[in-house]
Amino acid sequence: MSLITGDPEQSPRDCSRSRSSSSGKHRRRCRVLIAASSTVASLASLALLWLTLRPSSPRFSLLAATATLDDEASAATIVVDAALIAHNPNAHATALYGQLRASASYAGVPLGAGAPLPALEQPDQGDAVLSALLTSSTSPSWSWRPAPGGRALLRVRIEGQLRWKVASWVSGRHGLTVDCVAAVVPSSAGQTQQQQQQGSSSSPSQCATQVL
Repeated sequence: MSLITGDPEQSPRDCSRSRSSSSGKHRRRCRVLIAASSTVASLASLALLWLTLRPSSPRFSLLAATATLDDEASAATIVVDAALIAHNPNAHATALYGQLRASASYAGVPLGAGAPLPALEQPDQGDAVLSALLTSSTSPSWSWRPAPGGRALLRVRIEGQLRWKVASWVSGRHGLTVDCVAAVVPSSAGQTQQQQQQGSSSSPSQCATQVL
C-alpha cells in the first residue's frame, strides 16, 4: 500500500527530509536564545552588583612636603619632596591605580614632572602612601623669595588611571586627577635635616580628587 500525501509530487522521503530540516532549525534557534539569555543575565547581575556596591572616589591628603632652595649653585633650583596618603573608603571594592605621574609648582615656579609612580593595588578601606621628588627644570627668579619664616604656596598634582575590583570583576579605566595645595616655608640646601623638616608642611591638607 502506498502513502497518499496532500502533495502528489512529494514522496515519503521528501517529508522525512522536511521534518529533519525543521528540527535542525528549531535546535539552532534554541541555542541562540539560550546564549542570548545567559549573556543578558550575566550583564544584569554585573549591573546590579555595580549599582549595589558602587565605589566612592578615593580620598587624598598631602601628608608632608619640603621645599629646598639651592641658589648658590651655578643653576639655581627648587626641589620639592612630597608625600601623599590615599584612602579607599569602600568596604567591598579594591582600588587599582596605574600610570600615575606627579607634577608641582612652588611659589608660581613650575617643577618638572617626576618619574612615573609605581602601580598600586589598594584593598578596601586601606591607606597607601605615594612619594614624589620634583625639581624645577629652569633657574627661577628669586625675587619671589619669602621673608625669613615666610611661607610660599605649593601645588602638587597627581594624574593617572583608576579601576575598581569587586570580587573577580574589574571595571574599565577611569581618569584620576588629584590637586593638593599647602603653604610651605622654604629651606636652604645647606640646612640640616631637622631645619628642613621645620620648613615642611606641618599638618595633612585635604586634596581635591576628580574621577572621570
